[in-house]
Amino acid sequence: MKKRNMPIVYIAAVLISLFAIAPFVWMILTSLKPQAEIYSKPLQYLPQHLNAEGYKGMLNAKADPNVNFISWFKNTAIVSLLTTALSLIVSALGGYAMSRFQFRGRMSIGYIILLTQMLPGSLLIIPLYLIMKDYHLLNSYFGLVIAYSTIAVPFCTWMLKGYFDSVATAIDEAASIDGAGRWTTFVRVILPLTLPGLVVTAVFSFLTSWNEFMFAQTFLSDYDKWTLSVGIASFQGQYVVNWDYLMAGSVMTTLPIVIAFWLLQKHLVSGMTAGAVK
Repeated sequence: MKKRNMPIVYIAAVLISLFAIAPFVWMILTSLKPQAEIYSKPLQYLPQHLNAEGYKGMLNAKADPNVNFISWFKNTAIVSLLTTALSLIVSALGGYAMSRFQFRGRMSIGYIILLTQMLPGSLLIIPLYLIMKDYHLLNSYFGLVIAYSTIAVPFCTWMLKGYFDSVATAIDEAASIDGAGRWTTFVRVILPLTLPGLVVTAVFSFLTSWNEFMFAQTFLSDYDKWTLSVGIASFQGQYVVNWDYLMAGSVMTTLPIVIAFWLLQKHLVSGMTAGAVK
């Protein structure tokens, strides 16, 4: 690229970055405004009076019986971690099998798995509800984990297949010559080599369950079992919206994801390209 075009590239990058972070900045500043100021000047960025009542109210369940942020956070963390673990186990085994084993109908199964990604959640919610009702999984963490895994596993399986394809089969053969069985080769040789891919798929699975709203609202009925998305959405009523609580809860919900991306950025950057080529 010519040097005379570099300023244009930098300006475009800055403008795109500002456009991307503007909603997040607005959310933080709105969470620090009093309720009256939010309604009177909703588009004003800087608050005239700093107010942390939204954060205090979200973290103090005793002050408001309708707020149970700590419990919602714990529920969301449990469901997200279980979904991530289950999705990684299933997708790693499935991706490795599709990459290494030659069996009849292998590609057909792969395309069927990929086809499930084209179905919107609104089509899956009724069949999943009926299945969970028959197996008494409604209003339970395990049922929600299964529902989230149906979204995460197909994508993660195909993604990990790409990473396994990028690892030469000669490595499997060398491990076999050294006396390692198929399972030992998979766990102690192949998985460490695809660590960036595992991190990327783990983050995708975690985000899928952390931010999901529709399944959680449908399958969970007990107030104490709500996740963050359902709990924060409860502050948006038919006539009144508690914007200070809503924005404060949204900020505290987003921060763990931002921190996780910051800590894992090295693996994420390498993982997004490592499986792109064979």
